[in-house]
Amino acid sequence: MNINLDEIFDMTSFNVDREPHIILDSDICQKCDNRACVVGCPARCYSWDEETQKMTFVHDGCLECGTCYVVCRKDAFTRWRYPRGGFGVSYRMT
Repeated sequence: MNINLDEIFDMTSFNVDREPHIILDSDICQKCDNRACVVGCPARCYSWDEETQKMTFVHDGCLECGTCYVVCRKDAFTRWRYPRGGFGVSYRMT
């Protein structure tokens, strides 16, 4: 079965928790020189603003894949965990 990323999003739903399951230390992100999370996140939850020199993370569409955690070389997470029970992504692959 071949499936592309857009098709995965079409079959995915989210129950968004108001409490983010990932929190970044913005001071550490400012010192990062490659920001691999921005290009590595398949859901594009991370964005870097050159003008303000600020990283933004929106957890609403997080796929909980852990890519950001793996590629972050600066250990910028003050919190990285899965969402609380009943919240987060639901894959409907059937």
